[in-house]
Formats: sequence, C-alpha cells, structure tokens
Amino acid sequence: MPEYWFKYGVTETFVEISEEIAQRRIQPNAIGSPIDIEGRIVDFLDELSADRDLNLIQILYDHSGDLNSLNLLKILIERFLKLKPDGRIIFMASSWRLDPEIGRKHLNSGLRRLELNLTPKVFFKKGDSPRIENFVDESAPLIVVTSAEPHGIFGEFCLKEAMTLGELIRVEGHEKPSERIDEVWADLLAKYEIYGLCAVGDEILGGSAKEVDLNARKLVEEKFGVEVDDADMIIAGAGGYPRDSTLESSIHLLSILADLVVDGGLVGLVAECREGLGSKEFVEALAKGSGAGYEGELVERVRKVSENKRIALTSTLPRAILENLLGIRGFDTPQDLLTYGLRIYSRSARVLIAENGLVKPIRREASGQN
Repeated sequence: MPEYWFKYGVTETFVEISEEIAQRRIQPNAIGSPIDIEGRIVDFLDELSADRDLNLIQILYDHSGDLNSLNLLKILIERFLKLKPDGRIIFMASSWRLDPEIGRKHLNSGLRRLELNLTPKVFFKKGDSPRIENFVDESAPLIVVTSAEPHGIFGEFCLKEAMTLGELIRVEGHEKPSERIDEVWADLLAKYEIYGLCAVGDEILGGSAKEVDLNARKLVEEKFGVEVDDADMIIAGAGGYPRDSTLESSIHLLSILADLVVDGGLVGLVAECREGLGSKEFVEALAKGSGAGYEGELVERVRKVSENKRIALTSTLPRAILENLLGIRGFDTPQDLLTYGLRIYSRSARVLIAENGLVKPIRREASGQN
C-alpha cells in the first residue's frame, strides 16, 4: 500500500492509500538546489560595480524559511566583502510568508548556522513596522534578496511582494493589497535604485529589480508547474516548520489547491499550526468573516474557496474553532482526512497527493466532470 509523507512542524506524518483507489502524486518538475550560485553573484556584482565605486550596499532580505535564499544572502555578502574589504552593508530583513516572530527566530538561527555575523538594522513586520523610507539611503543601491514561489493571494511571491508588503500592511478599509501592489511597486522603483537576487527553484536571477521580478514570475510556472486533470480530492502538505507554524501562514495554499479539484471536491491541507491561528489582525478578520488589509483578503479568499469546495485540515487546532470560524473540517491525521473524503466520494474517487502544496496548476483539458 503506497505511503505518502508530509512535513508536519518539525516532524512528519503520513497517509496510506489502497492501490484500488485512483491516486497520483504530483510534484514540481525541476526543484533542486541552485547550481553555481557564486558564479552568478560574481557576475551580478561585476555588473553592479561597473560604473561606480561600490563601497556601500543595502540589502533587504525576505526570509521564506528555505536554505536556498539564505545561501544566496551568505554568498552575496562574502563576495561583496572580498571585492571591497572595507565596504559597508546595511542589512534589513522581513519574513512576510511566515509568522513574524517565528520568521525572525528562524532567520537568526540560520544566520548563526551559516556563521554570518549579521543583525538586521530593522525587521519589517505587520503591526508597528516602520516605513522603508526611514531606513533606505537613496544614494546607494538596494538589493532585494529572496526566493520566488506560487502564492494563493498574489499568484506568485517574488521581489515585488517582498518589497511592497511593508507599505501594503497600512491599507485601510476593505481595499485589497493585491489590487494596490502594482501601484506601490511602481512608486518604489521610481524612488530607489533597486536590484534583485532571486532563487527560483534551481535557478538564480540577478539584475534590475523590475526585470528580475518579471522573469521570476515566468519561471515560477516552469519550476513549480504541475499538469493535472480534475480530481475529487487533494491532500497537500504546507511545508512543515516554519511554514506551517500558524493557520495564517498556511492557508493561502487553499486558493492554489482549489484549482486542482472539481466543484464539490475536497481540498485537504496538512499543517501543524502549533503556534495557533496567527496574528491579532488575522484573528479579528476570522471573527468578522472579512477585514482590512492582507488578513482580510486572506480570509475572504478562503471563504470563496468554501463556496464550491469542501475544505479539511490536519492540524493541532481545535476542531470547533476551525468549523465555527471558517467552516473547515478538522482531523488529527491525514489518514482520518482521507477516510472522510472516501466516505463522501466513495472508493472510486480520484485522489491527488502533493507532499508540498507549493505548486502551480497547469490545467489539461477538462475531464468532463463538473
């Protein structure tokens, strides 16, 4: 009987599916460790310093919890200091895809592990986060360093999101950040000299921020794309710690995964959520069913998914909270979640498994089922 394993916090959990049930494991085609990072960064710094005496660089690093982007940061700093032993670095950081406190803790741990003696001048986060204009020197280049991947709210999370979310968290009323992001991005590009280094699967992009962001979005579909038919249900992982630390940091994936199942189908997510629901702003949006800013948009997207899909979650969260706030069925194990799905759709169900839900659906022709 096939077993499928999911990262679950700092451990793993699994589901067994009988061979009698139609099942398919989906995963991105070309995800691996980037090759020749150092060579790409040497070329990037050569281009950056071609017409100037580059003694100061500013780095805005958005931490996603993966090792690739941390290695990218490490090599950038090492190569710059080798090029300019007396050079100065202004280091700023954020972790918009993670719970802010978990993200900061995980980043600090990663910096120590890589023996990088760095302390962010500022850590941008929701709540009392200062404006970026208070820290960026307009006379020096700003390098945004991050990784690109699919995202349930923005389509893709790339340089644009890493750079603009500090401003977008101030959106008031029911204006959606996803509708304002291009405007804010254009303003920042006009004001600052911004460059980008971005890991996309096993590739590294470097150059002007606008160009890198555009090219990264194209690569996300190539690197994270999975070609799928309609299925009755999907069970997908949220990536484990630190990705699945809270409900807030995990459930944007539901908007991606919903495209993989038929109307009336089941979207199942495996996310430990050991740190609970998430931020105060997110909890308030949950209680109201909507709200301002990113948190309100996230809640509204999940409710939109639930209009024509069933949603189930394997987590440590109380089932009553999931049911009352979002109409989500809660389960202790992926096996229990599978059993629930098979009771609804019978053993003739078509089941997809994605051990990591960071995928970009590429639809085949409709199978004819509605």
